[in-house]
Amino acid sequence: MRSHPFLRAVLTAWILLTGLASAQTTSSVGQAFQVARAAVKPELQTKVVSVYGTGSAAAIDKWYIIFYDPAAASHGRVVLVQNGRIVKTYAANGGAIYSKDLTFDPSRITSEGPALHAAQRYAMKRKITYDAVRALLKQTALDQPFRWSVELLNAGRSRGFVYVSALDDSVAAYQKPTTTVQKSSNDSGGFGDDVKNTFLGLGGDLQEFFTGERTVDK
Repeated sequence: MRSHPFLRAVLTAWILLTGLASAQTTSSVGQAFQVARAAVKPELQTKVVSVYGTGSAAAIDKWYIIFYDPAAASHGRVVLVQNGRIVKTYAANGGAIYSKDLTFDPSRITSEGPALHAAQRYAMKRKITYDAVRALLKQTALDQPFRWSVELLNAGRSRGFVYVSALDDSVAAYQKPTTTVQKSSNDSGGFGDDVKNTFLGLGGDLQEFFTGERTVDK
């Protein structure tokens, strides 16, 4: 029996769409942690220095997770998770020495979704258009808030940074793409400084992503 041309076309389209969906699989930060932990020793799996993700306005698809690792010169090991699998792992090599005291247990964080939604609500209220995000989570100091720093981007240009509590998902502050910070609770430091310190630790991949240059690991 001959197959119908229309049915062949429908089947082909379905296969293509299924393949595309598989290639663009996203994962939550919790899922990324579960995947990344396989790359470090069991005793280090609950000691995370920072997590940094990039993606669309709706979801993150690439996660850089730095685990505390005293065996590395920097005391940090980077695990890159993309599309739900480990792409590579390497010693953080930006010159900073990571402190065990500033690590956090990833079980404290269930999802980045509420933080992204909080940033989205903030942006809609203030008519800030964006099509992509960069999200950073780290404990900068023992006496500082544990927060997500979400950068909003439109066509590759920064539209500002929204700081969201990682514990109750409230918006703590907004920073324009300048040095001015509008605070709604106790806060200090800036996303730019946090990201600079983070990409130095992650190495040339992230530095090249931000600046177009690669000097960290040369």
